[in-house]
Amino acid sequence: MDFIELATRVGIEKDKAIYVYRRMNGGYYMKIYYSRSPILFHISKWPTLYLKSRKFYSRLAEPGYDQAVQLLITMDVVSVIGMSSVILNRPLQVQKARDDIKVAYDAIREEAIRNSIYPYPEEGEVKLTQDFFPFITDLVNKRREDDSRDQLEVLNDIAYDSEVMEETRRKYPWAKTVGRRDSLKALGLAGTLEEFLEKKKLELFYLVAQRTRYIDRLLVEGGITKTVRSLESPESDLDPEFLEIWEKLKQTVLEVSNYV
Repeated sequence: MDFIELATRVGIEKDKAIYVYRRMNGGYYMKIYYSRSPILFHISKWPTLYLKSRKFYSRLAEPGYDQAVQLLITMDVVSVIGMSSVILNRPLQVQKARDDIKVAYDAIREEAIRNSIYPYPEEGEVKLTQDFFPFITDLVNKRREDDSRDQLEVLNDIAYDSEVMEETRRKYPWAKTVGRRDSLKALGLAGTLEEFLEKKKLELFYLVAQRTRYIDRLLVEGGITKTVRSLESPESDLDPEFLEIWEKLKQTVLEVSNYV
């Protein structure tokens, strides 16, 4: 099932569902599903994705369109929190989902007021039914696939696509010939590995949080908003076991690059 099918099933006109889907950039579910590893890094920008469609807010506030917006945001939240609930074999915390939906609408309202836009989409009510379960299942499967990837391969991919690597290519002609599998070694040779670790720290945090299921504990217990805040908080506030694995990952990066 996809969003358009879900929308028409609950009585929303297909053309309105398609319009909302396009203007809302597919929502977080689609961003995560088609993302590179670590796939949950997309929630680090929560809920700013919905603010990019502000110039369409007035249309999105119209009858039918507003229902589709509510459905999309609900699908995003339920699929993410539901994914972690399934992975940890814990019940879906409905109130946590509702809290995150409210956060999304509060952000939309603030963005609309800041830009003198009226009307704008406002929170309604969507029943949390079994219709959302296929989206949860999709993310569970995608997550397991993502977490099963070779970690070193993922780290090299992140390095290869990083701004630090791009700058290294501009500075050192030899770096232009470096393939993905040797990206970390190239950064080590160029002396830019520490810069890479610092600039990509948050993304690497999400990688570790995914693979240790630390992020699932955070999502189930606190929802998306609190999870994002937790992973951006000072290291002293984070779980000691998580930090221990984070240090091991940094050591792995340094060793692979022959930096130590």
